[in-house]
Order: sequence, then C-alpha cells, then structure tokens
Amino acid sequence: MTKNYGVALLITDQTYSRLTQRESYAIRRIEKVKVKGKSEAVTVYEVFDADSEEMKAGKLATLGRFTEALSLYDAGKFAESAQLFQECVAQIYGDRPQRPHHP
Repeated sequence: MTKNYGVALLITDQTYSRLTQRESYAIRRIEKVKVKGKSEAVTVYEVFDADSEEMKAGKLATLGRFTEALSLYDAGKFAESAQLFQECVAQIYGDRPQRPHHP
C-alpha cells in the first residue's frame, strides 16, 4: 500500500491506537481501506518522521487543513474537500496522499 500512496510507512488503526506517545511522532490519517484478508475496512495512517526536513515541515504545516479535508471528504463534501487538498498541494509539491480516491 505504501507504493500506491507514495509514502514510506503506513500503519493501521490497531497499531496507531497502541502508541503510547502519539504526539512524539509525525503522523496523519490517510483513509479507510479494505485490506486483503480482512472483512472490515481499516483506517491507515502515514508516519512521516523519516521524510526530508522540507517535506516533513510542509506536512506538519498543512496537517490541520489536511485533516479537515479528510473529514469533509468522509462527509461527502467533495468540492470543499478538493479545495482544501489543493491548498495543501500548493504548499507541498509531490505529496501524493493529498489526492484522495473518489467514490
């Protein structure tokens, strides 16, 4: 899945919920996906601590907008979501997860 999203490390909600110091990591929610071998969709998160300093700083700077865009997307507000994702993309060139999969 990392190849599909263009990221180095993804974790599931099960791993995320077990982290004792989440604030110590650079993490953002990506989306709910159906994983091979599982009957229920799982939420995946990107851990981007190992990104270049420039990419990591950009992702941290846009984290609020990115999270809001995901919430709008989940609520079916695709136009509003797309606008926020575009704002994020404008700030971080090459950040692929900011282009969500449309239903």
